[in-house]
Amino acid sequence: MSTDTSAASIDPAPPTAPEAAAARAAFSADVSAAMGTTWQLPPDADGDLAGPDGAFWLARSGSRVLGCVGARAVGLADGPAVEVKRLWVSSAARGLGLGARLLDVVERWARERGATRLVLDTRGELEAATRLYRRTGWVEVAPYNDNADAQLWFSKPLG
Repeated sequence: MSTDTSAASIDPAPPTAPEAAAARAAFSADVSAAMGTTWQLPPDADGDLAGPDGAFWLARSGSRVLGCVGARAVGLADGPAVEVKRLWVSSAARGLGLGARLLDVVERWARERGATRLVLDTRGELEAATRLYRRTGWVEVAPYNDNADAQLWFSKPLG
């Protein structure tokens, strides 16, 4: 069943809200499925997605959660950046532009905070996500962190 995502709202949400926790659990389940093994976020993984240096958004159609994304400010050697975390789109809404819309929300938030670029890390098995990043102007870069779960690192300048 496909879903019309053009009317989906994308609104800030506390990362501790039940809907946010459910979206992150779905994210973990999708990563696990792609990896072929159980993968879970650490219990305290999203504490930095709350203000003032973090944010979390839910995409909804009515009461149905279709996706989520988080962001956090990070200081890197070449200036202030914002790291994208937990980008997830439900299977019913994939391929309909919602992932790009969620990334646009993070980009606006990052620009408002004076970030010079966006960064993210991901896994090679998440092929649809990797295609989305490349299609929306992200480029693969050298590792900017020591995340043992990451296999690929991306950056997008905000010039």
